[in-house]
Amino acid sequence: MRNGGTPDGGPHTLVDGRYELQRPLGRGGMGVVWEAYDNRLGCQVAVKELLFRGAVDPDTQAQWVERARREARAIARIGHEHVVAVHDVIEADGQVWIVMEQVNPRSLADQLQERGRLAALQTARIGLEVLRGLRAVHAAGVLHRDVKPHNILFRRDGRAVLMDFGIATFEGAAQVTRLHELVGTPRYLAPELCTPHGRSPREATPAADLWSLGVTLYETVEGRAPFRGPTPYEVLEAVREDEPPPMEYCGPLRPLIEGLLVKEPLERLTAQRAEQLLQHVAQETPQYPTAFYPEDGHPPVTESPWTAGGSVTSTGADTGPLEPPDVTDPPVPTAAAGSAASSGSAASSGSADPSHPSDPSGSADPGAPVPPRRLAARLRGPRAWAAAAVALVVLVTAGWFTVDRLTAAAGPSLDSSATLRAARERGFLLVGVKGDQPGLSERSAQSAGGFRGFDIDIARAVAKHLGFDTVRFEVVNTQSREYRLSTGQVDLIVASYSITQGRKESVDFAGPYYVAGQDFLVPARSTGVNGVADLDGHKVCTVQGSTPEARLRTEYPRIVLEPRASYGLCVADLLAGTVDAVSTDDVILAGYRAQHPTELRLLGAPFGSEQYGVGLHRGEPALRAAVCGAIRDEISSGRWKSSYNTYLKPLAPKELADQLPPDQTECG
Repeated sequence: MRNGGTPDGGPHTLVDGRYELQRPLGRGGMGVVWEAYDNRLGCQVAVKELLFRGAVDPDTQAQWVERARREARAIARIGHEHVVAVHDVIEADGQVWIVMEQVNPRSLADQLQERGRLAALQTARIGLEVLRGLRAVHAAGVLHRDVKPHNILFRRDGRAVLMDFGIATFEGAAQVTRLHELVGTPRYLAPELCTPHGRSPREATPAADLWSLGVTLYETVEGRAPFRGPTPYEVLEAVREDEPPPMEYCGPLRPLIEGLLVKEPLERLTAQRAEQLLQHVAQETPQYPTAFYPEDGHPPVTESPWTAGGSVTSTGADTGPLEPPDVTDPPVPTAAAGSAASSGSAASSGSADPSHPSDPSGSADPGAPVPPRRLAARLRGPRAWAAAAVALVVLVTAGWFTVDRLTAAAGPSLDSSATLRAARERGFLLVGVKGDQPGLSERSAQSAGGFRGFDIDIARAVAKHLGFDTVRFEVVNTQSREYRLSTGQVDLIVASYSITQGRKESVDFAGPYYVAGQDFLVPARSTGVNGVADLDGHKVCTVQGSTPEARLRTEYPRIVLEPRASYGLCVADLLAGTVDAVSTDDVILAGYRAQHPTELRLLGAPFGSEQYGVGLHRGEPALRAAVCGAIRDEISSGRWKSSYNTYLKPLAPKELADQLPPDQTECG
């Protein structure tokens, strides 16, 4: 803000002395979204400016301020790659500014306006990503209540994100809508919420959001809304009473859309079943781009099937068009299509295996390489002969498959690793890392590859041990690590990844390569807090879905937990005084303390421990053994200690002094 005041909202306005507004990206009923530059972190962000200041009566203004707070809180507690991330919330003089990650401002609605409709395959892929974000929203106890094409945007790498939680509600949220006030957009509103005037609406549930998703998918694939009318009242009447017009272009999406548009919410398609059907139609294979940082340290170039003719960055300016391709709908066998339309069953419509709904059923491109670990799932479906023929031809011609190596009596060699074969074909190893953990793993324009830290050194050592001169990094968050690994978006994960029994059900680990203790970060002035018992009744922030959160809930139930999407958000709240402490691994907290040495202190009373391992796909023992060998080599050569002394020990010389390498308990 200029001189500490509230800005008027124009180009070059400085918000909170940090965010410089550059140009408007979009305007809605509640405000303007600006492209802005974060002067502190040196990156592009989006800032949502609310336009109600002085324009409405005080009661309405207070209501809208509360709605803005609700939006920020709702998003911050979710933390999912298909939900827009909130970085900061600024309040002053009745004005609220919400700082978010910058995404491409062209929404799905903009694409439909320009192109009319999208192909069924493309619609399914977008729908699958939005549904996964929506499931994370519901898992956090939040209802979106306004799912529609206008609120579906795309990251710079092409992934769909759900945004605009201005009318979201969640357990414990204050009610800010007046009785009988319409909440949501009429033509996307679920029928149970479209109550005639004078009647109380039924309570909103996750099924209402699924209805809105069904309307959105209908409109996307058909090019027209299913429920229309000249006035909002007539639209609501159509939603309540009418059936949607027959679909012409939906193809294999028919059972999904029809299942989501069942008027009785208890009979509506469930989110789990919807995801199974979408996976089948989307022919899910790893399609996400690979962001890498050139040696010159410039922002990441992103290679994406949705960015033709240009390159884009996750936070920088768009240097080329972001256009999903015109994808011809995949051919569907006549018998399968007919049975799918009549029964809505994934099994009858060609699903690989109803008992394994997460198994991908094929590749969008029948000529694309098929990793061998996905071949077995594809062979179970009714198109087994075609899938097998294509897969075997690809495997043989690409040099991925050597029978004598797979059947060698001496045990599997590295050539038996599907992950490694795919990486060799690609030409580089793709490693999931964190981007905001000082000392461990953080972005650095001055460092080769764009990242620096102890975890980064481990990742590079593993890559070198496996024979790769090039390693590229993809930022993963706590909630998405298993998903990003299981869907093939990364080959390995080196991201302060704690080894737990629950995670070992879906991920294999090599290591551990580091052991941290769980601790607390508190304000430097809080002299009365010297141990965990002193935090009873206090607000402690941690990341939702993390092992620290689970430990605090179980072992210290008197602490008031405040989950957030990232530790960066927790630290921002701690500095702002809205929480009393942040809890996670001591080495992570030490990094944040080093950034604010006069304002924060590490409690120095660790409890519990976290073993960091390298996350790998299940069922690849040769790859796991090789990664274990890389870690052992780092330790025995002295490079582990050198990296520790360079990156971690300086963060907290007293608390982290003389850390020793751990035993490799996951390496046998």
